[in-house]
Amino acid sequence: MNPTLVFVHGAWHGVWCWEEHVAPAFRAEGYDVVVVTLPDHGNPGSSARMWSGVGSYVEEVRSELDSLDGEARSNVVLVGHSMGGLVVQRLMETEEVVGGVLVASMPRKGATGALVRLVKADPKAVLTTIASLSLWPLIERREQVRHLFFTDDASADDVEKAYPKLQNESFPAFLSMLTRWPRPSKVTAPIRVIAAEYDGVFTLAEQHDLAKAYGVTAAVIEGAGHDLMLDQRWPQLVSEIEHALDDFQTNR
Repeated sequence: MNPTLVFVHGAWHGVWCWEEHVAPAFRAEGYDVVVVTLPDHGNPGSSARMWSGVGSYVEEVRSELDSLDGEARSNVVLVGHSMGGLVVQRLMETEEVVGGVLVASMPRKGATGALVRLVKADPKAVLTTIASLSLWPLIERREQVRHLFFTDDASADDVEKAYPKLQNESFPAFLSMLTRWPRPSKVTAPIRVIAAEYDGVFTLAEQHDLAKAYGVTAAVIEGAGHDLMLDQRWPQLVSEIEHALDDFQTNR
């Protein structure tokens, strides 16, 4: 029996990022797929400030799991991208699932490194973010979106497709990403870490460190940017998730 795949999007994103390529690909293979909309993330293009915390994001995914019937609930694999990877890790501290796939995920030490790099690269945007209690200034320009989520050689079409769908992210959630780090020692189900070679948000070193904390080796998709599911190399992401699913089933 195929596992039920529960996909969790990251900061500034929504269900659309998984529904573009990856979720349909797995449905076509016969998987039951759930793509979770985190609280306040159903408004593509909105710059309105948000106040939900990561805890509410975790509870939203938990609620989705609780809505599954018994057989599906006992056979869940969680897939989280970026901040969604933090949500998945926190949920797996207390919930029994078959496994978790972390895609360009929040690292072991949270968003601290990413913030330092943002301050160096775009100090004005960071200052505006702090002054306004809004993360919109970090992604309001196309060049920022390309730098963070794509690569220098990404097609303009890929960037233009994603840009109008991005929305603001919660400032309280951002603070939680700095202070409430993942706790790998509390996770008992197997983990797969998938990293992007040219990730503009989290470094490869951070992804390798995260994988090491879970006792695994990170799979690196060469040439890819942070938004692996929207990158032209998305079929490789599907393949890596499939490898993870095979491993999870083999080792059950």
